[in-house]
Amino acid sequence: MGYSLFPGQIVAIEGMNPTGRKLMAQRIFEGAVSGPNTSSVCQLRQFHHEVQDGSPLRVLTASGPFTTSDSMSYQPLIDLLHVIMEQTPDAVILTGPFVDMRQDSIKSGRPMIEFEEDDGTTTELVVSYEAFFANKVTSVVEEAFAVDEALKTQFIFVPSLDDATAKWV
Repeated sequence: MGYSLFPGQIVAIEGMNPTGRKLMAQRIFEGAVSGPNTSSVCQLRQFHHEVQDGSPLRVLTASGPFTTSDSMSYQPLIDLLHVIMEQTPDAVILTGPFVDMRQDSIKSGRPMIEFEEDDGTTTELVVSYEAFFANKVTSVVEEAFAVDEALKTQFIFVPSLDDATAKWV
């Protein structure tokens, strides 16, 4: 009997790996069933009228990479944040890659961030992919909230298989 899986599918596999090279699957469990919706129609209607003032939910989505092929400055993400601050959607769904494994500086395994010293000199520091993500991507989003403290947009980050920070098996 055959079985088909796809990249990104969430499964649990029970089996053995006797040689350390190949997993011999004995059972495959697909994703857990999510629970039923917990909000009643009355609660949703109340939220719509009291919190949203009867206006529709505005969702903006964008897919990465958020860098150009020759730069890790994240200018496309910065440009997108200007649009987000103008339009003020309720939610923004960003799908990766955020730290693109196809980018030359990431391929090298030595992602670098720059720090400006008090005397004006710049120091480069090799960091982990996670630290690079926190320094480059999340700091750009945090700046948007610092500029506009009234910004109520919720950000949802969805990694891709090309993300250096994504853990996949």
